[in-house]
Amino acid sequence: MPLSNQQVRVLAGACRETHTDEIDCEEFLTFMAEYAEVRAEGRALPERLAKVAEHERLCTNCRDECGALIELVRGQPGVLR
Repeated sequence: MPLSNQQVRVLAGACRETHTDEIDCEEFLTFMAEYAEVRAEGRALPERLAKVAEHERLCTNCRDECGALIELVRGQPGVLR
């Protein structure tokens, strides 16, 4: 079954966004609590979390999980400490 034009555009866009030094979902989960806390509190993102932010931007599953955690932290300050 051939790909639609829309599917080709989405795949091409994903390829353009790919970098050789990305983290994977497992590594994202390692940093997610710290990252979510920083985001929930509106603090400046430390450089060490730059790849975490990039992964969240590109990965729908991790973005959804992290979004839920951010909302939890916003509703209950100090929940991750």
